[in-house]
Amino acid sequence: MGEETTLELVPVFAALDAFELEAAAAREHAEAMAAHRLHEAEEGAREILAAARSQADSERGDALKAGLRAADVEAAQIVARAEADARRIDERGRERLPGLVDEVVARVLEAS
Repeated sequence: MGEETTLELVPVFAALDAFELEAAAAREHAEAMAAHRLHEAEEGAREILAAARSQADSERGDALKAGLRAADVEAAQIVARAEADARRIDERGRERLPGLVDEVVARVLEAS
């Protein structure tokens, strides 16, 4: 290569050096933006997850309350049926009591 060719290539190499510096700066800027966006996305994901957990806790509490209300209703129905059964048994016993007393008195009188 002659000196003249070398001198002609100096501006080309200078332009390439400038282009490499510009490309490196653009790459650094892109990496910084990507890191920033990744950080924002991670923060957003954490916020969404926290909100979802809070909502899940709230819904679990609501479901538990609804289950307890249903259990209370079922328990009240069971108690009401048991009380009705007890009243029927008591009424039948009262209805049968005079006949049983008469039978016991008759047997005692027979035995004497």
